[in-house]
Amino acid sequence: MRRGVYIALAAVILAFAGMLIYRALSSSLVYFILPSEYAKSPQQYDDRRLRLGGIVEAGSVDFDTEDLRLTFHVTDSVVTYPVRHFGAPPELFQENTGVVVEGHFEDGVFVSDNLLVKHSEVYQAPEPGEPVNVEALKESLQ
Repeated sequence: MRRGVYIALAAVILAFAGMLIYRALSSSLVYFILPSEYAKSPQQYDDRRLRLGGIVEAGSVDFDTEDLRLTFHVTDSVVTYPVRHFGAPPELFQENTGVVVEGHFEDGVFVSDNLLVKHSEVYQAPEPGEPVNVEALKESLQ
């Protein structure tokens, strides 16, 4: 009889611990998707935090320096979505550059609170005594 109580108590504790782990993982998971993946079933991502990856569409960037509001379109060459971001963009942010924005969709607009710019992993250090060419460095990062 006593053994059965211990087994039942252990099962309850394990179930509670499992529920806590599940809730912690659920709230910290962020799905990475492309615009065309989102377009296939947007209801699947309702109320979820997402990372949307794609290319910044040329001619779509607008940055208001007074209230730090950045708007642009992100595309995967199949589907395009407008993005609204608050805050200064990273220095490497520009048109036709790969970006990953983190946030959620609101009425067809992706509202971002984190903007990451993809860049090359290739870096060549300047020769000793040679000044750093900032423009060449930026080009190498694209």
